[in-house]
Amino acid sequence: MVSYIDRLKVLLSVPTVTYDEMQLVGFISTLLAEKDIKHKIDDMGNIIAIKGVADHYPCLVAHTDTVHSIDGKIEVREVMRSDYAGVVGPALTGFEPGTDTPRGCGGDDKSGVFICLELFDRLDAAMMFFPVSEETGCHGSKGARAEWFDKVGYFIQFDSPHGNTMSKSLRGVDIYQEAGKFYGLIGEQLEHIDAKRHPYTDVATLGSRFGVECLNLPAGYYNYHCPDEYVMLSDVDNAIDLGESIINVLGARLYEYLKPPVQSPLGSLKYKSTPKYLES
Repeated sequence: MVSYIDRLKVLLSVPTVTYDEMQLVGFISTLLAEKDIKHKIDDMGNIIAIKGVADHYPCLVAHTDTVHSIDGKIEVREVMRSDYAGVVGPALTGFEPGTDTPRGCGGDDKSGVFICLELFDRLDAAMMFFPVSEETGCHGSKGARAEWFDKVGYFIQFDSPHGNTMSKSLRGVDIYQEAGKFYGLIGEQLEHIDAKRHPYTDVATLGSRFGVECLNLPAGYYNYHCPDEYVMLSDVDNAIDLGESIINVLGARLYEYLKPPVQSPLGSLKYKSTPKYLES
């Protein structure tokens, strides 16, 4: 049986770059087919997978592109590296085969892909979405078919750096409502994670398109977009556990992103419509 670390090594060794992601798309599709998991691939290369039966599903998200050009094979090795707290532990990084020359392993966001796949195995009812071409503007998330997401209750992406950061906002707009029911149920589980204002990732587009609450959680990658990028194994393990714990609390339910009530000129309370907090 292939070990947890070996599975991650194999996935990180699959080369992929924006607009040339089909090696990884094919790899993921083969894994899903071997497990008899229903999935579809659109013309762009986006993948949607589903298991179980629910009125609304949690949808796990990770993008399939990296910034590292495809230039031969990636040899992934286990090394010792420091995490966000300075604790040294086992990590995975990439090299040119047979050399000590770093070659980006693409933990951003292949680490997130791995976390989604491992977490999906633990869940009874869930969806996964693997969009292409995030790095140049979330093109896969913008172009994916709307009907794929009719039953999504909320999105959880794994594309925040290190093991202790998450996105509070993307492109200047909050992706979850801190005072809402969604965050109220899980806020205590996220207290140890530093909520940041990040530039963008797929859940900004997806949350805007479908009007639901979102999270972007740590994926355990460090020195992202650099040749010496590495993935901390302890952070990956913690991310999988955190995702499972959050979904166990949130369940398979719909969490709409609704603006708070506002006072109308006539004095009566009215609700604003579900916001488009990022124009697709």
